[in-house]
Amino acid sequence: MSYILIFLSTLFIATRKDVMYENITGVSTLPEYHLLVVVYTIVCAFYFAYQTYRHFQYLNYYPKYIPYLIVFTTFIMCIGAICPYSNDQSWLSQLHVYASMISSLFFIVILQIYTHYLSIQYPSIYIQTHWIFHCGLQVLIILFIVSGHVSGILEILYVFFICLYLFLIDQYRIKGESLQ
Repeated sequence: MSYILIFLSTLFIATRKDVMYENITGVSTLPEYHLLVVVYTIVCAFYFAYQTYRHFQYLNYYPKYIPYLIVFTTFIMCIGAICPYSNDQSWLSQLHVYASMISSLFFIVILQIYTHYLSIQYPSIYIQTHWIFHCGLQVLIILFIVSGHVSGILEILYVFFICLYLFLIDQYRIKGESLQ
């Protein structure tokens, strides 16, 4: 249920402006949505950090630096959320852009590491779930290349694919193919 709530929140916020040309950062420039976007981004950062760490805990082993990388990624995302964006290219705007992009990319790297260890330790779950992560990543890359910028639709699909991937892993674990 929480995955659906995160996705619907993303959908609501991203659609406050044109999803093809604007993104959630653009929505944050609207005074009536600024605080909502900041809170939403911080909540999402902590939620995905928790869910990702929880999924790593199901594995028998993983690199010891993973919890630190998750915390670092969450911290960077929160910095990006707190830094105000404006079109004047100030250093705070630049910090917002780079912190948001870097943390989003780091999160994908963390999930790729997770997927690698999942394939080694639980190949049956990997076979049933990896396709959503890899297909989603390919769709996101193609959409980014074609559009040339981070759009609202890209952000919506990013959250959709990650939520779906983590949800599917939870479902296969619940079905008795326990990761424990």
